[in-house]
Amino acid sequence: MRGGLDDRPIPRPRPTIVMGAAALLDDLSAGELERLAAVVRERSGLAFGEARWPFLRNRARAMVARAGFTSTRRWLDELVASAERRGALYCEMEEALQVHETSFFRYPEHHGALREQILPGLVRPGAPRIRIASVGCSTGEEAYSIAMTVREGEARRAGPTPEILGLDVSRQALGLAVAGAYPESRLGTVPHEYRSRYFVPAAGALTVAPALRQMVRFRHHDIRRGFYLGRFDVIFCCNVLLYFTPVVKHQVLNQLADALTEGGYLFLGHAEGVAPSESSFVTRGLPAPFLYQRLGRHPATVALSRHA
Repeated sequence: MRGGLDDRPIPRPRPTIVMGAAALLDDLSAGELERLAAVVRERSGLAFGEARWPFLRNRARAMVARAGFTSTRRWLDELVASAERRGALYCEMEEALQVHETSFFRYPEHHGALREQILPGLVRPGAPRIRIASVGCSTGEEAYSIAMTVREGEARRAGPTPEILGLDVSRQALGLAVAGAYPESRLGTVPHEYRSRYFVPAAGALTVAPALRQMVRFRHHDIRRGFYLGRFDVIFCCNVLLYFTPVVKHQVLNQLADALTEGGYLFLGHAEGVAPSESSFVTRGLPAPFLYQRLGRHPATVALSRHA
């Protein structure tokens, strides 16, 4: 269905073990944090070096309190056992470790390249419908930003409006994306004229207008475990890979390459710590840094100028 999750929601897993009042009697030692980081790395591909241990400790403390454990060490033992079978306790910890930092038009240069240079070469009379994916879409700001960019582009008048699919591993974040309601403070990077055009005031928030909402679908998807959603002409995967181990980063990049059409485009964030293989992609530099085009026998002939 459009404007919503296209698979049935699964209730958020809850721990089945409760051990008394939610009082924190001890804390994780450095060795225990290292053990926790190793379990998460092995089971989820998320990287937690020592610099990220404070974040890991804070999330663990919250989990201990929520689950009702009175000992973090006992909680860690139960978590390790749960991780072996991907039980409820571990799944909730993995959900808690997701980072949902995002914003509207986070990389304006990406949207400028999409609107002015990429879409005109892809959207044309008689052409198949264009598909765009927002990987790691979190609470939906990026996917809706892509939709606004598409509607504002002159190229949209030449052919069918592209399909936009927002993907994320967090069902909690996707629920907020589907709702499409944001406090005004979250729209600071949205051009003023877009607010009245694409948002409707409702109950102390600004809600995505129906015309924009119908362009976007959201789906629960974990890119670490495969990418089987067909081919896309453009994929945004911004500030997602930076949280993974090097091995998982390369695995995901290979999956994204396979998911792109020949000549399709991949946008990455500025801090991913990895770049696509030169055997599969060519760098498209300015005006949108970290833009790559998929090589193929028939790449799209879109000349990206060095000036927006």
